[in-house]
Amino acid sequence: MHTWNRILGPVAIGVLATALVGCAAFAAYGSSSRIPAGVHLGNWPVGGITYAEFDAQVSQRKAAFLGQSMKLSVPPADGTGGGSAQLTLGQLGIELDEQPLRQRIASLREGSLFHRAWARWQARGGDWAIRPALAPEKLGAALQEAFATVYREQPKDAVRIIRPDDTIHYAPEKPARRIDEPQLGERLAAALPAWEVQVADAASAPPLALDVPMRTVNPAVTVQSLQQQGIVRKIGEFATRYPPAAGSAAGSAGRLHNVQATAASLQDVLLAPGAVFDYAPFIEQTEKTAGYREAPVIVNGKLVPGIGGGICQVSSTLYNAVLRAGLTIVERRNHSLPVSYVPLGQDATFASGHINFKFRNSTNFYMLIRTYADGSELKVKLFGQTPPDTTFDVESVTVDTLQPSTKYVHNPSLRKGKSEIVVKGKPGYIVETYRIQKKNGNIIGREKISRDTYAAQPTVIAINTGSGSGADRSSPHPTGDSPVPYVEDGVKGPSFR
Repeated sequence: MHTWNRILGPVAIGVLATALVGCAAFAAYGSSSRIPAGVHLGNWPVGGITYAEFDAQVSQRKAAFLGQSMKLSVPPADGTGGGSAQLTLGQLGIELDEQPLRQRIASLREGSLFHRAWARWQARGGDWAIRPALAPEKLGAALQEAFATVYREQPKDAVRIIRPDDTIHYAPEKPARRIDEPQLGERLAAALPAWEVQVADAASAPPLALDVPMRTVNPAVTVQSLQQQGIVRKIGEFATRYPPAAGSAAGSAGRLHNVQATAASLQDVLLAPGAVFDYAPFIEQTEKTAGYREAPVIVNGKLVPGIGGGICQVSSTLYNAVLRAGLTIVERRNHSLPVSYVPLGQDATFASGHINFKFRNSTNFYMLIRTYADGSELKVKLFGQTPPDTTFDVESVTVDTLQPSTKYVHNPSLRKGKSEIVVKGKPGYIVETYRIQKKNGNIIGREKISRDTYAAQPTVIAINTGSGSGADRSSPHPTGDSPVPYVEDGVKGPSFR
């Protein structure tokens, strides 16, 4: 036993000493302030340099890399000059994320000696390379500022031109050039030098050069897309003259404004095949954008001051053009009184919320509305495509004349038994309207479009019956009135005052 003790004692001491030496070496290894041997960052060997030196050089090399200049050149094309701009990589949106490097260094400097030593052991001979990244939004912003002229160039739509002789021509579209930012980003990434390679003097180094890839931006409307709509000629037309001035000069000027403003809202309205034209939204639009002015309107079968007088001249003129184009009427009603600008049976009234005017583009092609309103005449033209050998005429026939009734009112200022005519009555009419279809000038069809009634306006006679104030309710001549509870040919009646 003593012999074994004499043998094991020195051995234990040696093992312990070795362990202590190993622990000391392990501790020294884990507490080192230098990058592990053999580590490189891309093309930059960093093994053996201190952490502080590594931090400083990473910041220096990053700044030098992002500060390098890149000359971008836009090539000329189609008679337009090119251009160039010199920007730093940082301005172009190149970014370098140091966070992965900082995390690696933190694993070597933080935690227990064991963890630090183990991290150093794993890092030996490793490649800590990080790749530059591109921020597309920064690149786009830099390009828009550097090449403002390029970005200001806008594609121009093709335009359909209808000449005074009603022939149709086209002004061609014009595409615009734009920088192809995604492709430029790819080229930029491929042209980048290794960021970690030390540049002796980045500020004085010659700039990198790159041709800017371009792309063509086509407009939404092209000659081809316009031609595909099938609008090839005028298919219908009608004109009306403004009625003689009624009432004040202000009312006449107001009516002219209302007609012209409403007609302007219909200018260049495009209807797809089968689409229904609805007049009501255009009245609302005109009221919001241009406003309606004072002009006579029809209320309860009488012309009275109101707002918007004249809007039915537009709908009636359009109605007649639509009839002569052979299109389908969806909704239409005549005025309660005859109007002077179109024949009986060929008018189309409008009353907000009560009466509307609608028609369908019953052709197989698009249809375009054009309006022309000067100081004396309103004209509506429809352009589209219908058989050129087919035309339409409109004929209205008065089938009955309605005699005016007589209305008596009491006037105590008259001598008893005396009477006088206050308003002379006007007859009413029942009118039938037909659309006549012709082919090569020969009648091939006759279609009844409408049967309209225009109420007679009563004769008003003032009389002193001697029975006191008020109307003579015992009169054997009842008025037969049936007031219309809405405003025709306008948007507001006398209540606006």
